[in-house]
Amino acid sequence: MRSKFLILILLFGCSFIQQRVNVKNLKFTYRSATIEALTLDRINFIVNLEAYNPNQIDAVIDRLDYVVYFEGYRAISGSTNQEYEIKANGRKMITLSGYILFADLPDLFKAIKSSYGKSRVRITAEIRPEIKTIIGKFRYTVKLDEYIPLDWR
Repeated sequence: MRSKFLILILLFGCSFIQQRVNVKNLKFTYRSATIEALTLDRINFIVNLEAYNPNQIDAVIDRLDYVVYFEGYRAISGSTNQEYEIKANGRKMITLSGYILFADLPDLFKAIKSSYGKSRVRITAEIRPEIKTIIGKFRYTVKLDEYIPLDWR
């Protein structure tokens, strides 16, 4: 009887650890991109992503590194140092922000100018989340490539 109890605890423990390891498959989807400000020297962007956790346990994004391309040109890059807790089978909006100086990226200005007024633009991204679990942290890369609505304010 004692050995059966020990086997049950061991199986439960293995299942528990396996669930923790499986948080790798978070799904990221673009929701919107907004140009916050357009001045003579820079453009400020906000990109909203939705993170979906299809697992049966909560996931914590400890850090998120990103590079976002606008119409094929590198637009913004950075890292979020904010933790995002995503409940099991839950969704969480993540906001990425940054700016581009036109003097540094003249080709991007051409892409933005040619896209001005379009309702949909091509945005690609490389997202590298760091997921925190009970057994440690791990990272992986997600690549997105979508045509999304752009709100010109």
